[in-house]
Amino acid sequence: MSTTSDECTGNPQWYAFLCSSLITFFAGLLLVLTWRIFAWLCYQNKRGRAGSQQKAIIHTAKKATDAEIGWVTEAKDWAGELISGQTTTGRILVGVVFINYA
Repeated sequence: MSTTSDECTGNPQWYAFLCSSLITFFAGLLLVLTWRIFAWLCYQNKRGRAGSQQKAIIHTAKKATDAEIGWVTEAKDWAGELISGQTTTGRILVGVVFINYA
């Protein structure tokens, strides 16, 4: 009589694990690539039909986002200064974080 641990270690089947891992990886890769190709083909067909309408929509959207860049940039700069180690507020925040997680 052998125990279950002897049965598991007595006959190593590493090749089964390797094959199942490779099959899973390549099946997932194939699935993702198939989806990307399908989406790309659909996008190409829509782009050919819409043409000038899409260009007009993109141009309008670009104008709208240009006005928003100012406050977004300002918010990013403020956040960068807040967590910077060169400002007093930044040093305090970094110190508090390290104390809480240490």
